Amino acid sequence: MSLKVQSPAKINLTLEIKGKRPDGFHDLETLMCPVGLFDELEFERTAEGIALEVEGADLPADPTNLVWRAARLVQETTGCTQGVKMLLRKRIPMGGGLAGGSGNAATVLRHVNDLWGCGLSVEELKALAGRLGSDIAFFLDGGASWCTGRGEISHRVGLDLRAHVLLLNPGFGVPTPWAYQAYAANPGPGGEGRLRVAVRGVPGRGQISLRNDLEPPVFAKYFWIAEAKAWCLRQPEVMDAMMSGSGATVFALLPDGTAAETVAGRAREHFGPNCWIQTPCLLP
Repeated sequence: MSLKVQSPAKINLTLEIKGKRPDGFHDLETLMCPVGLFDELEFERTAEGIALEVEGADLPADPTNLVWRAARLVQETTGCTQGVKMLLRKRIPMGGGLAGGSGNAATVLRHVNDLWGCGLSVEELKALAGRLGSDIAFFLDGGASWCTGRGEISHRVGLDLRAHVLLLNPGFGVPTPWAYQAYAANPGPGGEGRLRVAVRGVPGRGQISLRNDLEPPVFAKYFWIAEAKAWCLRQPEVMDAMMSGSGATVFALLPDGTAAETVAGRAREHFGPNCWIQTPCLLP
């Protein structure tokens, strides 16, 4: 019997870079929210070993895959000798600033822990997540979270925002290491958005303005992304718009699904058939 689960994407409502760390990463303060756009994972417990199949993306199905590594890390940490067969169906664009791969890894950590009866707590799973990557622990919170460090330290927050999201992706990705290197060559804050969001649980902050410090260096090279954001902000229904993560996806916040679909129709006409467009809602 197999277990089928969904693995969400995320957007960054704010991404502020606080400085360079001795390990080469940057210290961040970022407010991340899951959105109703999902990859799908199926799990089947086996006697031993790890097997992985991938549909919908050209990804290796071997020990170099982050999903495979997440399952193996739980085995190594707990001494578990059981196995798992996994099927990953990719629908979230890769390299788009939506952290589909990180969400997949978090989903694996959570569900093989349950499947094998390992008994790891959420905090223990978060510690493993931090060893695998920067955004993975966020997905273990199950909602909007304030993330610090290089992004691996996360805690749930209350967010007074109900919105549908228009996602625009050009069909290419922005390499995350390049984006941070370009920022480091000319550091500075990104411009603040026009929407202020009430947030509970972030020390010293009662409201958050949309902001992404990676926008200036990314926009300087990838003109499509800059134009996509500018186009969104010109639409009267749009509350605010921002690039997610290191790009290349741009998101716009809209008050309801009707407005989101209306603007999505205009976007299809403006950007053409090669633009990937989705209108999920923010998840609680």
